[in-house]
Amino acid sequence: MTLPLVVVLVVAVGLPLLAVWVARRPYWSRLRAGAEPDPWGDLVRRHGLSAGEASRIAEDVPRGRRLPDPRLRPVAVEWARELLRQEQLRLPRDPWRRRVVVAFLVVWLVTALGLVVPRVVSGEGVDVNWATVVIWSVVGIWAVRRRRALRRAVELNEGLDPDR
Repeated sequence: MTLPLVVVLVVAVGLPLLAVWVARRPYWSRLRAGAEPDPWGDLVRRHGLSAGEASRIAEDVPRGRRLPDPRLRPVAVEWARELLRQEQLRLPRDPWRRRVVVAFLVVWLVTALGLVVPRVVSGEGVDVNWATVVIWSVVGIWAVRRRRALRRAVELNEGLDPDR
């Protein structure tokens, strides 16, 4: 009878004391709310955009459109460049490591094509996981088209002539 009572007391008193002790650790005081970067929020605040203007930029820039308002064009260029920077393929800075990563990717791609192409040519394409092929093809096409649209948004909105 005493063992269950001791266990209940340890749990009832010990857990709250442990929680208080953990909460007062210096680690928790170093954490800051909202410490992660927010490029979109920073852009909206910096340029004082209304909700409609922000919506227009968020819709037109990824589609590669020219904004009709000349005041919003520099903001659109800035946002398109930020999106391009975020989506840039980040290879290692060290030239030797970069070569290793690129070589690995090339070997992987050649191996994948080397496995798929002979099966398709020989008529054994049934064994190929076509769902994976389609998904990766769609993702690749989408990424290329998105980057083109962002570059087009920069070109169309960057013009110096306000009558363009």
